[in-house]
Amino acid sequence: MKRKVVKQGAATMMVSLPSKWIKKYNINKGDELEVEETDHHLEISLESAQIGKKEATIEITSENKHDLSPILTHAYRKGFHRIILKGEIAGYSKEIRNLASNLLLGFEVTEFTQNRCVIEEISEPTEGKYEVMMKKIFMIIKECQDIISEDFKKGTFKDIEEIQDIRNQSDKFLLFCRRLITTGNFEGNPIAEWEIITFLMHIQHAYSYLHKYASKHKVKTEKNMIELLEELKRYFAMFETAYYSKDIKSIHKINEEKHKFQFGKCLEIIEKSKGRSAVVYSYIRELFRFIQIGTSPILGEILDKRED
Repeated sequence: MKRKVVKQGAATMMVSLPSKWIKKYNINKGDELEVEETDHHLEISLESAQIGKKEATIEITSENKHDLSPILTHAYRKGFHRIILKGEIAGYSKEIRNLASNLLLGFEVTEFTQNRCVIEEISEPTEGKYEVMMKKIFMIIKECQDIISEDFKKGTFKDIEEIQDIRNQSDKFLLFCRRLITTGNFEGNPIAEWEIITFLMHIQHAYSYLHKYASKHKVKTEKNMIELLEELKRYFAMFETAYYSKDIKSIHKINEEKHKFQFGKCLEIIEKSKGRSAVVYSYIRELFRFIQIGTSPILGEILDKRED
């Protein structure tokens, strides 16, 4: 890669460091780097003492001990390699181990005492994994769609644990993708991809909530519910095409059908429905909405490429 030399002061020349390298090794203002001259080459490297893992120490108190999930996932996606929990963690061993297992891909609990827990990375995120993970996420959401559609067709909701496992798996991969973006192990538009990941998480969660509600309240399925769930599968397939093929026509079609579903059929059925059926249709309408507004960052990526 090339870097432009910038004059600083009367006799000093400066060259910027690649941002990806800075993020990867957590280099901050005031850190020291080794610079060695060999013939016509300058080699810039970290001091051996600086090459290490980012570590976060978090105090768990009576006020935040019920926020373990957001605390851990925040530290994880920020790129820390070692997370140490101190304080009031007695009695939370099972919850912490489940959170690490279900949400923190590549991490395991390596130490647990009455007032200290260590969760460490056992496999390093690398370049090239982002695309693999995104493909898995799309595959998981489509699998979830199929299971829920079949349950509504049969009128029984027996796959509660399977849907929860699917949601956990999807969340784990989505958080891992966010971690890859944060640590610089990603090529692309980080802001747009972060937004896309957020919408994919909303879509997966909305399906999970829909299924959980229908199961808990033994909702009597209706023809309109089944038909709309099938339309959602087609709608999401267009979203996937828009993302992978950067197909602007698919985005136009999704936005055009917004009036047919969000402000058309779904709204009309909700207005005529009562009780639990209305709640189910509200979840379905929300899914159409998440898919539709989720095309915005994809469109941004397409337009950015055209400008390039």
